[in-house]
Amino acid sequence: MTSDRDAVWRECVFMGRYVLPLVDQEPWRRARRHEDFRGRGLDVGQGELLLATFAALAMHAATADAVAAGSPAGIETLHATPLQTVAQAVISKRDYEILAGSPKHFCDAAEGKAVAALRLLAYQIGPASRWFFYVGMHLYRSLITLIDRSRTPSPTCGDLQQWASQAGLLP
Repeated sequence: MTSDRDAVWRECVFMGRYVLPLVDQEPWRRARRHEDFRGRGLDVGQGELLLATFAALAMHAATADAVAAGSPAGIETLHATPLQTVAQAVISKRDYEILAGSPKHFCDAAEGKAVAALRLLAYQIGPASRWFFYVGMHLYRSLITLIDRSRTPSPTCGDLQQWASQAGLLP
C-alpha cells in the first residue's frame, strides 16, 4: 500500500509541474504572473515551485477523497480524477485538509522544502496568512484556464498528462 501511495504522490508531483507550462501557452500569462509575484515580494522561481507543489497536494487530496469514496487506490484513480474536482478542492478544502496525507519522503529536496513552506504558510497569522490563499487562488485560476481551454467536456488529470505529452513536457 505504501508503494501505491508513493507512486501516486510522484505522479501528482509530475502533473503539478505541468500546470503552469500548459497555462503559459499565451505568453502574457507568464509575464503577468511573474510581475504579480515580484510585486508581492515573492521570488518567481519559489512562487512557481509553491504553485506546482500546491497542485500536487490538491491532486493528491482529491485522489484520496476518491479512494475514500470507494475508488481503488492507485494511479488510475488519479488519472480519472476530474480537474474540476481538483480545482474545487483548492477552494473548498481547508489548508490542513490539503496538507493531510502529504508524504514524508519526497522526490527531491526542493519538493520537500516547498511542502514545508506551504505547511508554514498554512499556519501563519496576520498578513502572512494570506500567502497560502494567494498561492491557492493562482492555482485555482490556472486549473480553470486549463478546463475552459479543453475540448473535453470534463477534463481529468489524465488529460493533463496527455496535454503535457503533446506539449513535449514529459521527461
